[in-house]
Amino acid sequence: MASEGTLGAQPERRAAQRFAVSVPVAVQCPEGSFPQETALSHDMSAKGIFLLMHSRPREGSPIEFTVTLPSEVTLTDPMRVNCKGHVIRVVAEESTNRIGVGATIEGYNSFIRLSRLDTNVVRMG
Repeated sequence: MASEGTLGAQPERRAAQRFAVSVPVAVQCPEGSFPQETALSHDMSAKGIFLLMHSRPREGSPIEFTVTLPSEVTLTDPMRVNCKGHVIRVVAEESTNRIGVGATIEGYNSFIRLSRLDTNVVRMG
């Protein structure tokens, strides 16, 4: 039994399984409150994503992003997913000199299944 004043492990309160995935994410704000950029995902689930960004969006801002989910997440071929949601948390990430941004995923605009061959194509020019 934990002594008084000591916190035990907190139960998981997330509604969906979260995956630690570090991949590039194209991020934009439909209302233009921050410039379009390529962020880096830290983790994600079916309901939300945590990004490392250079810009500092406002909490409550709408956000759209496109990410290619690796086969380790999809359990099949990689998928390019375009999502929309809202920024719900903004924190300074001093260890990376980036801004940590938590966002909801409130809708999926598109899913594009990529064959393994497509992910290996080198674009010339």
